[in-house]
Amino acid sequence: MSLLETRKIDELISAYLPERIKNALNKIGDKLNELEEIRIRAEQPLMGVFSDTDRFIGMDGSLCNHADNALIVTCQELMDMFYLICDHSVYAYQEDIKRGFVTLKGGHRAGICGSVIYDGDQIKGMRDISSINIRLSRQHKGCAANIIGYVVRGQRDIYNTLILSPPRCGKTTLLRDLCRLISQGNHGFSGLRTAVIDERSELAASYRGVPQNDLGPRTDVLDGCRKSEGIEMVLRGMAPHVIVVDELGSAKDAQAVRLAWNAGVRLIATAHAFSPEDFKGRLGVGQLAGKDGFERIIILGINNGKRWARVMDADGNQLDFLVQNAGPGNDFCRMHESGVKSFKQAGSEAACTCQTY
Repeated sequence: MSLLETRKIDELISAYLPERIKNALNKIGDKLNELEEIRIRAEQPLMGVFSDTDRFIGMDGSLCNHADNALIVTCQELMDMFYLICDHSVYAYQEDIKRGFVTLKGGHRAGICGSVIYDGDQIKGMRDISSINIRLSRQHKGCAANIIGYVVRGQRDIYNTLILSPPRCGKTTLLRDLCRLISQGNHGFSGLRTAVIDERSELAASYRGVPQNDLGPRTDVLDGCRKSEGIEMVLRGMAPHVIVVDELGSAKDAQAVRLAWNAGVRLIATAHAFSPEDFKGRLGVGQLAGKDGFERIIILGINNGKRWARVMDADGNQLDFLVQNAGPGNDFCRMHESGVKSFKQAGSEAACTCQTY
């Protein structure tokens, strides 16, 4: 974990967590580097999600599989934390609360559960908060270093690229780094004006209008906007060369992607799928992987704790197979071993073993 990430997590613990929880987390030692989520539930044991599994957390920082010795979070501690997350102004954060999460300084996200309040068929807000899940933000710069070469096409152009994988295999992390590299440019590649439609505030993790993640110097961010609407908005107002979106799914998303392509704008996107064939079977967006669709397809998975990336062209020809170096912060490296498992088998295993970066 970098010094910047360590400082961000220290600031998070100091700014938002009640005293007992703060003290417990400060005592877990080196395992803090592996902490991905902090789950705080009313009258329930404090739990941390680590890179390998989840553990209950004791007042002394001990980690265990059983809740007997864990710190029990009080209702008052949960509400105190909720008000800290909202800067003591729940009204000011109503739009975020209606979406189920609040983006915190440093790019972290606080997911919120409670009793949902409806106004007609629209969610109005939430009361009686029952749990908060803080997902820690870690940007792994360089994880796309060996993949970017398959995305770039000449000095000032890229291929329309689709990233596929089951949940929690690192699609968003890879997408974020590809965006940074495309916006930044390097030797032989000039860098391109890039627009990010950050519907779930996960790519840029904007806090009060300032992206907490580095998406490159030529990147504009449209935060909290639906992809189907945001693509048209940036086409009209920002004149991007490249548009970046996360998790394509609906027919409206597909229409918006076609709109961007018809305007001559390149697009990089992700979607949940095990394979191109799986994606092609999805109603609405599946057509985007057919003829005249995405030109590069990157499939992600994990086998025996090692993440892999398969790079393919639009016709399904494999261009490269890469595995990740040891350690969650490292990038992919090329694999030249014989006897690599078939993609179908590897993809099926990925569904059971995927973890976040």
